[in-house]
Amino acid sequence: MQNIVVVLDGTADTADLVGELVATGAHVTAIGQNFRHVVSVMNHGVYPLIADLTDPEQWATAVARVESKFGTITRVYDPAGRLAARAA
Repeated sequence: MQNIVVVLDGTADTADLVGELVATGAHVTAIGQNFRHVVSVMNHGVYPLIADLTDPEQWATAVARVESKFGTITRVYDPAGRLAARAA
């Protein structure tokens, strides 16, 4: 089974992506910068987390939580490029 992380950006397209991934049977974790982003996908049956993605320590903690719950992450979707912006 796939273990997928989706970095939320508050858009309907990303919320739809989460729903589509859940429908495939994957374990999906939705990580948002704030509660508002996470609430938008809570009805999809995801594992919700809130993290400040500008803080590498918070990202590492989120990854550790996901992997302890579902195993190795197989894919990360970051439609808005928030992780790439952090690394730059």
